[in-house]
Amino acid sequence: SLTSMASARFSTPGASGILRDMKSKKVRRLLAEALSAHRVVRVWRDLDDSAFTDGFIIELANDWVVMHVLDDGVYLDSLLMMRVRDISTVIDGHHGYIDRALLGLGQSVAEFACPEDATVRDLVVASADLHPLSAFALGDEGEEQLMVGRLVKAGKNRVWHHFLRPDGTWAADVDRWRYEQISSIQIGGRYLEALAQFGDPYPADGPVAAPEFGR
Repeated sequence: SLTSMASARFSTPGASGILRDMKSKKVRRLLAEALSAHRVVRVWRDLDDSAFTDGFIIELANDWVVMHVLDDGVYLDSLLMMRVRDISTVIDGHHGYIDRALLGLGQSVAEFACPEDATVRDLVVASADLHPLSAFALGDEGEEQLMVGRLVKAGKNRVWHHFLRPDGTWAADVDRWRYEQISSIQIGGRYLEALAQFGDPYPADGPVAAPEFGR
């Protein structure tokens, strides 16, 4: 339960407060400890950027980790799948306030399971099956571009994706991306829920309905 989480040892910033890159083995060990102890961690994927992500680790595969993101301190938001190799630092971000707040707000941490050898394609397909909108980020030189829309086809080496613009309108054409370009995958969350609810309905003659794009 949220009120009886086991404690574990996690790394914290040094006395100077400066974060340093961790070795990959240490990153994986800390993620595994967070998963086992059901504790919130804070992760950085680019130390040249001050951005970090807080949340509960809910699955750890060979190449990917799945986090239930904790937004604004106590609000559970989207599920975020990240490449383990991109994570540079992990620190413990848990405290009793989180337990009490989640319990009081009636929020529960999601469950997600995938094979240890899950591929990008496996996770893209799984995420599309769990939410009306498919969302993944393309990584490029430390920056990410979030692509929200409909999964049209999951091929062997590429994914076909129909983009839904931030203003809720559908793009005219289908994009095609290589799986190795995908750096993170998102399921649900307030942003996607708003687009799914208030964006334009999917066009009846859209590419998802085309036989040549069938999965």
